[in-house]
Amino acid sequence: MEPAVNGTKNVIMAAAEAKVRRVVFTSSIGTVYMDPNRSPDVVVDESCWSDLEYCKNTKNWYCYGKTVAEQDAWDVARNKGVDLVVVNPVVVVGPLLQPTVNASILHILKCSDEEKPKKTKLQAHKPEDQGSGHRIRPVKQCLYETVKSLQEKGILPIPKHVEDSVNIQYKSSFISRV
Repeated sequence: MEPAVNGTKNVIMAAAEAKVRRVVFTSSIGTVYMDPNRSPDVVVDESCWSDLEYCKNTKNWYCYGKTVAEQDAWDVARNKGVDLVVVNPVVVVGPLLQPTVNASILHILKCSDEEKPKKTKLQAHKPEDQGSGHRIRPVKQCLYETVKSLQEKGILPIPKHVEDSVNIQYKSSFISRV
């Protein structure tokens, strides 16, 4: 946890020394989500933080560390005059960069449990984001790439009898939209 917190502070301080105008920090939904006292109907915004005591009590060190790191980033940015922008993705999908399962992939695997499927609302983007200049990839494509990566790393099995037809179906539907 200490390397993440100190590393974040060091980046903001280095940006200030180098006279960088703006820093975009990719944080995590874990910095705002872990609050058992917040109603699930509340829209989470920049005033919301995970409850650090709750994170400690539940031994959720990932959310604890990410929350402390982001709070420190905001403090350092304010003190050093750095314009800080924070992105808090809910889930990150696509090919894995690491050989192990991370929090996003664990969430996807839990949602895809055939015996106890989870009902989860996922919003990949808002319609007004279309003209923002951001490249928005279809959720279907991102999930496909994530599953392929999990299969290549041996985390998910490759179903032998369906593999070719699924690949052909997906690729043809993707190509027809491009």
